[in-house]
Amino acid sequence: MAALAVTNSFTAGTTIVAAQMNTNFTDVVTWATGSPNLSTSGSTTTVSGGLTVTEVATFLDQIYLGGSTQAIQFEGSSADANETFITATNATADRTITFPDATGTVALTSDITDPTWNDANNILTNSVFN
Repeated sequence: MAALAVTNSFTAGTTIVAAQMNTNFTDVVTWATGSPNLSTSGSTTTVSGGLTVTEVATFLDQIYLGGSTQAIQFEGSSADANETFITATNATADRTITFPDATGTVALTSDITDPTWNDANNILTNSVFN
């Protein structure tokens, strides 16, 4: 998509011409309702403050979370005081956590109760695994 075509400059004490403002407004609306690009490939766009996306956002590469409160927050199907957060502790080296290519529920270590080592089969068994 092309860059915005209209540039207006104003000088203190002069009249602002409505036709120029209307052309600029139409140009901005056309840009924003099309497929706007915030930056070109290889460059960085910084958004200060909040950014709200009301539909699907597609990321084609890594997502970087910086700062002191890094978390992925899930609101759920109803906006209320309860959310689910995914966070990581402060890393001391590069780490990778890989989820399996499978459907299921991720179990927490607190879900594992009364583990029993089965020496005959060389496996750990309990009520969660059985």
